Amino acid sequence: MRVLLVEDDEPVAESLRRGLKRYGFEVEWVTTGEAALRHEGPYEVVLLDLGLPDTDGLDVCKALRGRGDVPIIVISARSDETDRVVGLEIGADDYVSKPFGVREVIARIRAVMRRVQPRTSAEAPGNGPDQYGTRLTVDRKAARVRLDGEEVALAPRSTTCWPSSPRSPGR
Repeated sequence: MRVLLVEDDEPVAESLRRGLKRYGFEVEWVTTGEAALRHEGPYEVVLLDLGLPDTDGLDVCKALRGRGDVPIIVISARSDETDRVVGLEIGADDYVSKPFGVREVIARIRAVMRRVQPRTSAEAPGNGPDQYGTRLTVDRKAARVRLDGEEVALAPRSTTCWPSSPRSPGR
């Protein structure tokens, strides 16, 4: 998945880039609002800091939202309720306050992507494999799991995993 990271704080950006890359994301990093608005993409999600050196990140958020439906997750030190509400109202899909953990950001990216890429009826539960992110596929009907396209060996399921209920015969 391609991510546009708009963050002027180099240590924060580098840490986030390393963490995202470790989880298989491709990251394009820009440090200004102007660079974010000039960036052609393609990218599937934007991580946007509000405290940019050249413009307010809220203006960047509004401009990006006016161009299309790419998911935008604000990552900001501005953590009071008013800032969060304004960010969400002008077009952000989610808002993460600094400091944050990379795993939280990744979970939020995945949650936003689930909402913007709903399953088609052919992909509905019970009709085929379930896709979890870009790496994991679970086909319950065929009892198969694939990670990065490679099938994962599964242990046979035991029928005696659960204790018998008090009403079971012989117990």
